[in-house]
Amino acid sequence: MVTSTKTASDLEWPQLLERIAQGCLGPDARARTLALEPAGSLAEASASMQRTTEACQALEADEPIPADAVPETLELLDRIALGSAASALELGRVARLLEVARELRRFARAHRAEYPTLAAALDSDPGLDVLLDDLRIALDPAGGLSDDASPLLRQARRRASDSRARVIARLERLMSHHSDVLRDEYYDVREGRYVLPVRSDAHIKIEGIVLGSSASGGTLYVEPREITPLGNALKVAESEISREEARILLELSTDVRDKLDEVRSAKEASIQADQLAAIARWAREIDATPIAPREAAGSVLRQFRHPLLPADSVVANDITLEAGTALLVSGPNAGGKTVALKCLGLAAWMVRAGLPLPASPESEVGWFDQVLTDVGDEQSLARSLSTFSAHVSNLAAILGQANPRTLVLLDEIAAGTDPEEGAALAAAVLQTLVDRGAAVATTTHYERLKEFATGHDKLVNASVGFDFDRMEPTFSLAMGIPGPSSALAVAARYGIEPDVIAAAQRMLPKDSLEREDLVGKLQKERRALEEARAAAEADAREQARLRAELETERKTVRIKERERLAREGRELTARVTEARGDIERARRSLRSRNLTKSEIREIERDVDAAARHVAIGSPLTELARSSTDAEKARSGVPLAPGDRVRVRRLGPGIAQVLETATKGHVRVLAGALKVSVPVEEVVRVDGSKPAPKTKAVRIAPSPERQSDPIRTSLNTLDLRGHRVEEALDRVDAFLDHMLSSGEATGFVLHGHGTGALKDAVRVHLDESAYVERHEVADDSQGGDALTVFWLRG
Repeated sequence: MVTSTKTASDLEWPQLLERIAQGCLGPDARARTLALEPAGSLAEASASMQRTTEACQALEADEPIPADAVPETLELLDRIALGSAASALELGRVARLLEVARELRRFARAHRAEYPTLAAALDSDPGLDVLLDDLRIALDPAGGLSDDASPLLRQARRRASDSRARVIARLERLMSHHSDVLRDEYYDVREGRYVLPVRSDAHIKIEGIVLGSSASGGTLYVEPREITPLGNALKVAESEISREEARILLELSTDVRDKLDEVRSAKEASIQADQLAAIARWAREIDATPIAPREAAGSVLRQFRHPLLPADSVVANDITLEAGTALLVSGPNAGGKTVALKCLGLAAWMVRAGLPLPASPESEVGWFDQVLTDVGDEQSLARSLSTFSAHVSNLAAILGQANPRTLVLLDEIAAGTDPEEGAALAAAVLQTLVDRGAAVATTTHYERLKEFATGHDKLVNASVGFDFDRMEPTFSLAMGIPGPSSALAVAARYGIEPDVIAAAQRMLPKDSLEREDLVGKLQKERRALEEARAAAEADAREQARLRAELETERKTVRIKERERLAREGRELTARVTEARGDIERARRSLRSRNLTKSEIREIERDVDAAARHVAIGSPLTELARSSTDAEKARSGVPLAPGDRVRVRRLGPGIAQVLETATKGHVRVLAGALKVSVPVEEVVRVDGSKPAPKTKAVRIAPSPERQSDPIRTSLNTLDLRGHRVEEALDRVDAFLDHMLSSGEATGFVLHGHGTGALKDAVRVHLDESAYVERHEVADDSQGGDALTVFWLRG
């Protein structure tokens, strides 16, 4: 799309592009940025803004586009396309372009998922890597061809080097022999031949060819006759080098020509990467936000700042303008009225050009086919146009082009003529533009026009403020309120004598003074309201900050407490485990001594009493378990059917989750009992789901045990064939295993035999602190050959 030169000038579009282009690294990207124009279609503009959005996101994520400067290659590629051979230095520029393109390809492929549109723009043909490798092998960093370019080139250069060494060696001997006739002891190269500087009065003493003389004529440059054959050999070797280099350069240029479309695509990707990276850096510098254009005409700018004004001092404003309406901005001179107009125009063009807006992300900018402006003084002596004539001429052109997709910006509409007629003309022009569906924004000092807007449903007043206490403009835009021109206040601020100001005030009509006074009071009240709102917002932000700090502190305390509980729980659990081990070792030690059975029984009773303090369900182990459970309860992993859990209200036994939790409750199976319990009372047990074939009876919530426990290989201890002492040790180990796995019921298979093993097992179970009761197994399960026991809950 070809933009209006006048609109671009009025909006200071070139100055904005220059500001952005300063961040470009290469000349091509800089030139393209300086020539940037609004897109011609909504789809094109949306795609451009999406690329910008992703470039900004990558920069914020500390994954900036790996853009770099690429050398100018446009004219070079055009010559190669016509069949010309490029020089080694020129091919080095192509190689540099391909290196940048390769880095961009790597970036694009690594971030295709996060930044798909950007990745597509930066991608290029990976087959160019082969061409790049060939160029890098053939070229040296100094800008010539390397010896690796071809074997023939290496051989020719070696021959030339040898010939040159022979020439120099012979020259050095001649210098030593003829030092009396030489101007100085050095050799030189003239017309590609090696020569000696001989005094002109003694040149006949050295036979050879004179190839030049000094400016004064006192020195002749002579190629000695004995050097000539060696020089000829050197020239032949150098000719071979030139022929081979020309062949290699033509071959490499042909390789580039064969990939010319791909090379040009890579160049485009490199230029676009440089430009997007510059735009992203500029956006971060001024705190700008990418905002996609919407289809409907109109703009809702929130906290918009003029992009060319210093970010730390410019006042952000809200500006709303819809198609078929006109915004009249009034207020003092130098108060920011024209800046507000330019903000609307720049926003319309920036979203079409893919440039981020220095505005809040909530802003919306619609699609305008054209932005028509009349800003500034266009007086022309050459065209015999006064300021007013030029302005009217522009108005006529704008009226002829206005439509519902047009944004019209008019600075001081119909100014420069009789105020009554000017206001009437302005009102008629605005009415016509609005009737034609255009979105119009204008500045004015006409009181009649402000009054006209007050009673019109399609015209909206707005004003920039003036602080009469400080006698300076506020640059803040207020929608819906007309503003006084404050001409006398501005004049006083810029040095007009107070007596003159007072005289002017006396000359003003009474209604003008009253109107000025009323509008001034409205401005003060509005400013007071804004200050109160700003203070309230600041208080709200401070409260939010304090709440966030408090919540962070609470979380820190909870984390530390959780860590303390977990640490103490682990320590306590370790101590309980150690105590159980000590008790078991004491039992084994007692059995190894020569004590009577009654002495052993008495000592074991004391040991069992101590063991109760560390038995499952004891206060000590409950404390250790509660610390561990508290940590597990906070894990946040959802419970699933089949999970093994503990339920606090049901004691230390293991239950199984039957259904997924709903409404804060979960249904579990505890022994024979199915019950719904609150999720916060349920803690997952390590080991997750139970073995599928195990049907061991679980601990029920009541003291009563299930009458018919089912015997499996997992809950049965076979003692047949073991001696009594060894068997009792195995019983203790089995009890520990059953307790740690959470099982409630077990079987001991001791057989019938003489009955000694059976009696010893049952006496041992009687005296165990872990066993609540035991009895002979049911006939269907083996009868008197087995003893079934229930562990304490």
